[in-house]
Amino acid sequence: MPKTFKAFRFNPELYENFKKLTAQSGYTMTAALEKFMSCCVENGVLAFPSAPKAEDSEIEARVLLVWLKKGRYWYYQGSGDEQVSVSGRLLELLSKVHDADLKKEIEETLKKV
Repeated sequence: MPKTFKAFRFNPELYENFKKLTAQSGYTMTAALEKFMSCCVENGVLAFPSAPKAEDSEIEARVLLVWLKKGRYWYYQGSGDEQVSVSGRLLELLSKVHDADLKKEIEETLKKV
């Protein structure tokens, strides 16, 4: 199918960052936008992924830290079928925690377990 030429205006910084991301993922800009449009059309919905916010990760980390300090080492995630290690999940969240005091507290608590 022949392609049509369309021109769009983008925020220059956003464009450059997206261009780098597409290149790292093995796509061209056109291919990435076509893939996104194709997924939207196939599913009949315009949907944008939302990245978890740092504060959400920190809230989860604080709750898990309390559980770990109280001796709770496992919990059920999702529909309740999958058991997750509290320590393992805290390790995963550690890189997403920006609060230096919380990060240090997590590290110290994990060292004791």
